[in-house]
Amino acid sequence: MKGLDCSGLVRYVYQLAVGADVLNGTSRTQWTSSRAVARFYRADGTAPLLPGDVVFFGGTASTIHHVALYLGQGYIVEAPYSGGYVRVVALSSHSDYYGAIRLYAGGGSTTPPAPEPDPEPTPDPTPGLPWVDTFANASVYASPSSAAATGTLYQGTNYVYCKTWGREVRSGDSFNHWWLKTDPDVGPGGQWVSAFYLSRWGNDQARDNNGTVIPDC
Repeated sequence: MKGLDCSGLVRYVYQLAVGADVLNGTSRTQWTSSRAVARFYRADGTAPLLPGDVVFFGGTASTIHHVALYLGQGYIVEAPYSGGYVRVVALSSHSDYYGAIRLYAGGGSTTPPAPEPDPEPTPDPTPGLPWVDTFANASVYASPSSAAATGTLYQGTNYVYCKTWGREVRSGDSFNHWWLKTDPDVGPGGQWVSAFYLSRWGNDQARDNNGTVIPDC
């Protein structure tokens, strides 16, 4: 199977299993699902996990960046990135296991509960941070001077923390020296992406979607 991102795979599998869309949203919002009947954290280890539990990866709840399904015996099934092939890997292949949720009690009915009104929106875990549009998937780095990529920020609307001056990223007449600190979709949190990828702004500009200059780090 190919073409799903991580949260889309989990959502799709549960819809096939129970006949209803019970786990929508991104990996971060899936972690906060009100349908969870049990919740586990890194400190609990993996011993309590059962096949079908939804496992999450990230340093904190606000930096969760990946989600997968636990298969048992220490293995998970995951979509490593949007457009990649679904694969089975060891849970331990990810170093930042954060926790897991269970959507149905063991041994109970798999019939989903009747639809409920949508819960109150989950509070934004990044209040007041600048939001920016990026025009392509972008590699991220541990520092603005590093040349070794540590992950990927997907194309779309993303939050950033602040900016700093660093090495130039250039393509033809387009260039940018500003680097933005953010939490990528793939890889550890607190990484740097070039402002070159901002959709709305040009050479050596680093503004959010409202036109406000992103603050210095």
